[in-house]
Amino acid sequence: MRSFFSKIYFLLISVLIAAGLLLCILYLCGIRPYVVQTGSMSPAMPVGSVCFVNQNASYADVQTGEIIAFRLGGSAMVTHRAVKINPAGITTKGDANRVEDAALVTEANFVGKTILCIPEIGNFVRYLRTKNGTVFFISSMIVIILFGFLLDQKQEKNK
Repeated sequence: MRSFFSKIYFLLISVLIAAGLLLCILYLCGIRPYVVQTGSMSPAMPVGSVCFVNQNASYADVQTGEIIAFRLGGSAMVTHRAVKINPAGITTKGDANRVEDAALVTEANFVGKTILCIPEIGNFVRYLRTKNGTVFFISSMIVIILFGFLLDQKQEKNK
């Protein structure tokens, strides 16, 4: 039975470390995750998805049909599809919207190209940002650490 728990613990720790390393590598490469807040890009990017935006993407390389991220106003991040490109800027539109966005995307407010979207993960990320989610996360980490410590103690005792 201990062997089963040891394998589960090792698998859990391995997944957590791999996910952490992957996020660090993506971050160093200029790829940032963002949680989709609205349904304007449904069904391609449902609410609660996490989209990964390559912030190293070139504004000049954007092509019609690509999903790009840009800032609207001061800090609001928008992720919509490029529908027209002209010298004045890029016209965008959410897939679920009937009309194009009023403001053009320029090099000044362009953030990057969306390269990947993972549905539902953003709901969990949003939960972790709440008070209850933070308590859950910290408690889970403490339980995992204690469980690993107890497994080590039992293995040492059996030797």
